[in-house]
Amino acid sequence: MGNLLQDTRYGARMLAKHKGFTAVAALTLALGVGANTAIFSVVNAVLLRPLPFEQPEQLVRVFGASASRNDFSRPHSYLNFSDLRAQNQTLGALAAYTGSTAALSGVDAPEQITGVVASGDIFRALLTKPLTGRLLAPEDEQPGAPVVVISHGLWVRGFGGDPQIVGRVIKLDGRDREVVGVTPEGFRFEFVTGATDFWLPIDPQASGYQQRGAIFLNAIGRLKPGVSVEQANADLSVVAARLEQQYRDSNAGVGVSLAPAREELVGDLRPTLLVLLGSVGFVLLIACANVANLTLARAVGRHRELAVRAALGAGRGRIVRQLLTESLLLALAGGLLGLLFALYGVKVLSAFVPGNAPRFGETSADLTVLCFTLGASLLTGLLFGVAPALLSSRLDLNEALKEGGRAGADGRGRKRVRSALVISEVALSLILLVGAGLLIKSFMKLSNTDPGFNPGHTLTASISLVTVRYDTNEKIVDFYRRLVERVRALPGVRSVGAVTPLPLSDNNTSFSFAVVGQPPPPPGQRLSASTRVVTPGYFVAQGIPLRQGRVFNEQDKAGAPGVVIVNEAFARRYLPGAAPLGKRLRLGINRTEGEIVGVVGDIRGASLSQPGAPEYYIPEAAVAFGDMTLVVRTANDPAPLAAALRQAVAEMDKDQPLYDVWTMDTLIARSVARQRFSMILVGVFAVLAALLAAVGIFSVMSSLVAQRTHEIGVRLALGAQPRDILSMVVRHGMTLTLVGVALGLAASFALTRLMSSLLYEVSAKDPVIYGGISALIAAVAFAACYFPARRATKVSPLIALKYE
Repeated sequence: MGNLLQDTRYGARMLAKHKGFTAVAALTLALGVGANTAIFSVVNAVLLRPLPFEQPEQLVRVFGASASRNDFSRPHSYLNFSDLRAQNQTLGALAAYTGSTAALSGVDAPEQITGVVASGDIFRALLTKPLTGRLLAPEDEQPGAPVVVISHGLWVRGFGGDPQIVGRVIKLDGRDREVVGVTPEGFRFEFVTGATDFWLPIDPQASGYQQRGAIFLNAIGRLKPGVSVEQANADLSVVAARLEQQYRDSNAGVGVSLAPAREELVGDLRPTLLVLLGSVGFVLLIACANVANLTLARAVGRHRELAVRAALGAGRGRIVRQLLTESLLLALAGGLLGLLFALYGVKVLSAFVPGNAPRFGETSADLTVLCFTLGASLLTGLLFGVAPALLSSRLDLNEALKEGGRAGADGRGRKRVRSALVISEVALSLILLVGAGLLIKSFMKLSNTDPGFNPGHTLTASISLVTVRYDTNEKIVDFYRRLVERVRALPGVRSVGAVTPLPLSDNNTSFSFAVVGQPPPPPGQRLSASTRVVTPGYFVAQGIPLRQGRVFNEQDKAGAPGVVIVNEAFARRYLPGAAPLGKRLRLGINRTEGEIVGVVGDIRGASLSQPGAPEYYIPEAAVAFGDMTLVVRTANDPAPLAAALRQAVAEMDKDQPLYDVWTMDTLIARSVARQRFSMILVGVFAVLAALLAAVGIFSVMSSLVAQRTHEIGVRLALGAQPRDILSMVVRHGMTLTLVGVALGLAASFALTRLMSSLLYEVSAKDPVIYGGISALIAAVAFAACYFPARRATKVSPLIALKYE
């Protein structure tokens, strides 16, 4: 311990004495450690930290499964869910839920809030206790139960933290609801999109809840103690098989699939975060290689000092320990600075993280992150400190202690190590740049994908009509007809329509259908397609081209002959070789028939990365959906029109909020947010890696020129031309670079396959990317070699011959 304290004090003095070296090395390490800590803090929050519920390992998601459709994440109908809940033997609780929105009125300003409609045992499954009052209970799951549980956030935001909130009656969608409880502060239910402001009980008699084929409910369960996911899956599969035999029309081919809740929640984000963690790991390795090179260069100047220590009796182990202590002190300094960088970096990350990324809000510098930073710092100190310490402890005392001896000479071992470090830096930076290049090319292709409609100069805004006030189809249809007329009269508006669901809104819905005159499909294999309900004028407002026939008009209303419009993908798949116009479809959405009167172009309805799927459109007057999204095409920038839209709605109904007001360009940008997140971060890390590699090559070449000054002088004195010296130095640096490029290409071919799931229409072995990045690395390396080499040609033979 006495030796350790002595080594620590001496190491601190040496680092303080050489301020330039210490500052550069600590900053280099801080970049690597800080980037790793920032990304790890996100990985820890999203992938590693348990869900914020009691005994989270027992939580499982329960899905419907259809092997024939390769779909193992289907929702449930309420009737199927009820049977699974009643007949299983392995779950302590099974709850159903679906996301919902509601208009909160009777407050200062009407507000559209988001929440959950759930079965009464949802909180028993989550093992959550109320902040005040009570939470939903099984007895609330009955027709017309007028109760609601609100979140802590809504309680504070909407009701000022009223201590008498329990028992207070509020209006949701124009209906009185009694607040029976408040969820705890910080309680989050990220299995639904958006904030969870309220919790309503399921009404078993509500529309769609008594149809076994209406699948729209998600399910979450809690395993009984000692029960595994596999055992529960087998148990529920028996129940599903029983239901399949009992209800052949709706349940044929439908099973169940279980997954741990945490893994299912973050599954889509896992590859992205692991790629980012690997990227920052490469950056840290390059930083270590740079600092190791700096340490080796500094060790040359300390050759005589270490020789004196050895002559005075210090063993090799003692010298190695002293040098490693200095390296660890330097690494800890870099780690502390890197932690500060990471705290700021997480805030920067939040600007790029997709809005629907689960659990990112839980990111924090907790004990796990601090331990990671400490461990990364210590490991970094060993990585860049061991090789210089071992090489510097190999001493030839006779040569080192000679007055005028070449104490500054770099031994052959050091040269090999430094060359290996440069090669590794080039290889690692090439891997990162190739990955970044693939992501950039993929993102550019995705961004330039034609969505099938014209997003320019288009504003969207959602409305959810209060069901109590608009309790008939006629009232709903009349509201939207009058609203469209008002909006169409606004200055700058070219066309307007309404749709549900809006394309690229993460709310795609499908309904069954049958083609009249065609043989029905086998049991359990009903035909279905994406379904959109639209008003007249929607296709023009959205910019969807008409290919055949006509679009909807004001004559397509309730009581008129049923009509339907399909897209080209629908016609190709379900009406191959036939003229679609005039064909009749039996629709599952409203159990009527409709004649195909038009064919429109395909759109990317679910996401830009998925090709146009079969869709059919029906007029809003035939279905009367209360939830619709206005689509307004303007002559100029549509954003300033938002205030006028709100005013138009308020004039028609002061309690009706307008929400989710976005331009279509913004929605498209949000739809590719995850790809943008990957591209930007990997790109930043790759550029940082390339800069560190360039600095490493430059430092090695500069050190090489300084150490060969005497040799260069001799060569010049014997008649060598400056271009010969330039060629010699550049050739040495480029040889190391080309070896690194070759190794980096081989590693890239193997590693980039791991990121194939993040790419869109780009091969993980794209030759253009590989060739371009290799040329870029070579050019950067040439620049890093050229300037030290050019300085070598300026050496005066007279001065060089006097060197040392």
